[in-house]
Amino acid sequence: MKFPRAMSRLPVSWAVIAIVFLSTFPAGAHDPITTKSALSNSKKERLIVTPLNLAFGRVPVGRRHVQTVTLTNWGDSAVRLLQVVTQGGDFAVVGLDLPVTLGRGESYTFSGAFAPRSRGASRGSVAFVSDASSISNPALRMELTGEGSADDGQLIINPATMNFGTVQVGLSASEAGTLSAGASQITVSFAWSSSAEFTLSGLSFPLTIPAGGNQGFTVTFTPQASGTASATLSFMDGNGLTLARELLNGTGIVSQNHTVGLSWIASTSQNVVGYNIYRGNQSGGPYAKINSSLDSNTAYTDTSVADGNTYYYVTTAVNSDNEESVYSNQAQATIP
Repeated sequence: MKFPRAMSRLPVSWAVIAIVFLSTFPAGAHDPITTKSALSNSKKERLIVTPLNLAFGRVPVGRRHVQTVTLTNWGDSAVRLLQVVTQGGDFAVVGLDLPVTLGRGESYTFSGAFAPRSRGASRGSVAFVSDASSISNPALRMELTGEGSADDGQLIINPATMNFGTVQVGLSASEAGTLSAGASQITVSFAWSSSAEFTLSGLSFPLTIPAGGNQGFTVTFTPQASGTASATLSFMDGNGLTLARELLNGTGIVSQNHTVGLSWIASTSQNVVGYNIYRGNQSGGPYAKINSSLDSNTAYTDTSVADGNTYYYVTTAVNSDNEESVYSNQAQATIP
C-alpha cells in the first residue's frame, strides 16, 4: 500500500513514506492500515497550528527564547500561505519563508521567538493570512505571552517542561535539557527530583556556570507502574533556595501483545545522519518524539502501544548541522 509523499520546505529537504503494520494481532483480525485522514468533508480551508498558544515564561531582557511551531493543512485542498501579521514588538516569527503552499496533509515547521526589551509582561499574536482569508479575517491566530526579567544572575532552564510520552514499564526514555547563566556566574549546589521515576544525570555538584555559559544535562523516565506520572526537578543553591524548576510528565504502560512497525524511504538530502520518530493520539498532532536517540535506520518498532488505541506517526530527517526537516506524511495504526 502506498502512502502520499510529503515534501519538506526546511533545509533538510526529503520525501518519506511511513508504512505502519501490526507485528502481532489476534487470529481473524484484519490489517488496520489505512491511508484515510481525519479531514473535514467540507471544501473549506482547515489550517491547524501546534501549539495554538506560545507561553515563553520569564526571559531576561536582551536575551531570546525560541519555541518550535508547526502549521498543518488538514483541509480538502491546497492552501497558499501569503502573509503573517505579528503583533507585539518583543515577538517574532523565524524560519517562515513566504509564500508557502501546503498541500492536503502537509506541514511546515518554523519558530516563534520572544526577545524582551524591557521588564514586565508582554502579550502578542501571530495571524496567518492565506489565499482563502484576509488580514481582517485571518485563517488562524496564535496567541503569544512572555515576561521580561532582569538579567541578574538568573538560572534559566530549557525546556521548562519535559514530556516523555508513553513508556513501557521496565523500559526508560531520556530527554536532554540545558541550564544557562545570566549576567553573572551561578553555582548550583544540588538538584532534587520529587519522584524516583525521574532521574537526573550528566551533572556533578557543586556546579558553577560562568556568566552567559550553558551546561547540558539528561533526565530519564523509568515508570514503575502503569498510569500518568509527574514530578518537579529543582535546582538549588547552597542555602537550599530554588534557582530553577523543571516540570516532568510521562505515562507508564504495561506490556501489550502488539507492536507497531514503521519503515520509510531514506532521505535523499545531503549529510543526513539520522531520523526522529513522532507519535500522536489524534490526526494532525500534536506529536511527541518516541525515540530516545537519533535513529540511523529507516525502520522503527513502537513497543509502547495499548490495546484499543489509534496512533498517528510522522518522521523527520536530521542532518549533520542538527537541522531537522518538517514532518513526513502521517501514517495511522489502530490496535485491536
